[in-house]
Amino acid sequence: MNDNIVKQSLRLGISVLITCAIAQHFDRIDFVWYPVLAVIFVVDDQDENTLRAARGRILGTISGGLVVFLVHTLLSGWIGILVSLLITVPLLRRLGWTSGLSTAVVITVMFLGIHDYALLNWSYVLNRSIDTLVGICVALVMGHLLWPKDRLKRMEEIHQKLMTALNRRMQHHMQALQGITTPPPPLNPGSITRDILEIQRLINIEQQLGPRHRHQLIRLRWKQRISLWRSLQSHWILSERLLDDLAHRNQSLRLPELAEQLDPNYVIGWKPLQLHEQDHPLGLAQRILLEEEFTCFLRLVSSQRRLNQILIQQSK
Repeated sequence: MNDNIVKQSLRLGISVLITCAIAQHFDRIDFVWYPVLAVIFVVDDQDENTLRAARGRILGTISGGLVVFLVHTLLSGWIGILVSLLITVPLLRRLGWTSGLSTAVVITVMFLGIHDYALLNWSYVLNRSIDTLVGICVALVMGHLLWPKDRLKRMEEIHQKLMTALNRRMQHHMQALQGITTPPPPLNPGSITRDILEIQRLINIEQQLGPRHRHQLIRLRWKQRISLWRSLQSHWILSERLLDDLAHRNQSLRLPELAEQLDPNYVIGWKPLQLHEQDHPLGLAQRILLEEEFTCFLRLVSSQRRLNQILIQQSK
């Protein structure tokens, strides 16, 4: 079973349990459904989504409750629900509170769906909003106490995973081009793409969370690092396909110049790759394509490694 699903289930279950305990302890909470529903709506496996859902839940509860209270004094039944939604939806869009739209709709139907409209007074709306706030507070506290998200750490883990995979592939190709081992199996570009997109997603979230988070991104050079990965991705995939194609056509292909530069311990400079024609059976077009593609690829790898070294020196 997925670790994330287990953590999410435990977080949700504990949050609901604590909310029910609070509702049982304080007799003021008459309808345990409201705080529990708030917990279910708010708890999410991403803490930034939890905060967003909490804000939407609060705004949706307050606005939906107030609009329904005003409408039910004139209309009832499904007509009252329709009129309430015709007021609530444009109001939330106008105020920029669209995250609370779904909650406001649920509150409208629930409030106007009770059997006794006399219960809908200012005290009722206030008490239901407080009940909802209790569930939101429990959900937020549990989200911060139980397995809180560390996006910067996660980004660093994915970055190191990509670097490890890149160095391993270069090592395998180096040994194959020296005739030590057979060529490695074809690269799976989907995993590389997923990891790069995940880093980009986490960067986008951090940028939306305020100046302090943006400063951290700048300090750790994430804009440059993800830019290099996006450029490196296409050259990495194309270089792998070129080597795979050549390995199928030439079972015993030896490229000592390329093998030397693919060594993870080799210090890549800015000198372009040059393949000597007498050392291999490649045609002119194949040799030019390999030289151009691997020159770009190796320079991007060198830039990513140098940036890593700079960040390591800064952290000391």
